[in-house]
Amino acid sequence: MMALTFEPFRVWFVKHHPTRRKMDFQKETQFSPQTAAKVWEDRFPVRSDVIDRLCETYDLEVHEVIKRIPNT
Repeated sequence: MMALTFEPFRVWFVKHHPTRRKMDFQKETQFSPQTAAKVWEDRFPVRSDVIDRLCETYDLEVHEVIKRIPNT
């Protein structure tokens, strides 16, 4: 089973916006609370437009938002 994670985005967000909270993130992206929680808690599946909106909102590339975790 393939596993994906939003860890690259979360690390980037905390590093570049240390004073912002999850609520700020939700407002900036205009995500619903459910979609924001999916990003922060790695709850999949998510639609591809969620990834695109993260890239667009924060001027990031896909690899800075999501990564694949290989099976062990």
